[in-house]
Amino acid sequence: MKSNYKNTGILIFDSRGYTVHVRRANRKDEKFMVYSEETKKELDSLLNAFEGYIDGQNFFDVVYSKKAGYLWVAVDDPGAQAPEQISEPEDLLYLLFNDIINDVVAPRQSNSLTEPSGLTEQEALDVRSRAATILEMIPDDTDEYLDYLDGFIQDYQERHS
Repeated sequence: MKSNYKNTGILIFDSRGYTVHVRRANRKDEKFMVYSEETKKELDSLLNAFEGYIDGQNFFDVVYSKKAGYLWVAVDDPGAQAPEQISEPEDLLYLLFNDIINDVVAPRQSNSLTEPSGLTEQEALDVRSRAATILEMIPDDTDEYLDYLDGFIQDYQERHS
């Protein structure tokens, strides 16, 4: 079988000399809808609130792909892990809250490679304060996000105690 690709379509010649013309799909007309409008709006709101925090980090970034949606990308050692797809707002909050905890418990400037442990009372207050300051920029959903943060901290304590 021999093929001749052109801008407007594909010509395919089979072994008996028959010619078939197949039109290519116009990719510009395709629209990828990775998120519902509501989910995209909520993710955008969270990313807008956390923009300063994310921009201040040299270890990760959040990027957008029309095909995959938002991706969490480790930039300090890109080969260490694959980008993580963010499917819903809770995924993003989980990653951000975990990173804030890491900032408090084991700042990246330190050479400490200790195993994660539960947060002290002061560390838990520090994590909550840092995250709450950012979450307060989202007036409509602040209480919901603060409840999620409290549950996240409690779950973290249970997993690491």
